[in-house]
Amino acid sequence: MVSEEPLVETFGVAAIVTNCSGHILMHLRDDTPDIEWPGYWSLPSGLAELGETPAEAMARELREETGLTIPLTQRLEFPRRPDGDRVVFFTGHWHGDPTMLPLTEGVKLKFYPPDDLAELLVPPWVMQAVRQLGDSGPLDTPV
Repeated sequence: MVSEEPLVETFGVAAIVTNCSGHILMHLRDDTPDIEWPGYWSLPSGLAELGETPAEAMARELREETGLTIPLTQRLEFPRRPDGDRVVFFTGHWHGDPTMLPLTEGVKLKFYPPDDLAELLVPPWVMQAVRQLGDSGPLDTPV
């Protein structure tokens, strides 16, 4: 179920968007020292703005980074880590050509099979979420 209540603390959101082959849309981040995870392949993601619900924040981030407006389902919320980070994950489905999306941040968008992510430079939190969600069933199936 998607949370409708705005959270009063800082939190991140990330989307695991799959195509009809079960491949995951990955975002190659800029390789600049002023951002988190520079030069890594990550999920479309970002931080919520004050007063946004997780669903609102994810829809905004996905639209800003990829131009996509698709139905999303909240699937996983990682508990707060000792460093204070908290991430709410969503899943969605889109079958299209990522090279045709209006890339506004980062270097590239590309679909990868989940098993191929281990060969890429990917943040550990992304791998953990993909594994955890994959263990609960197909990533593109709504809860």
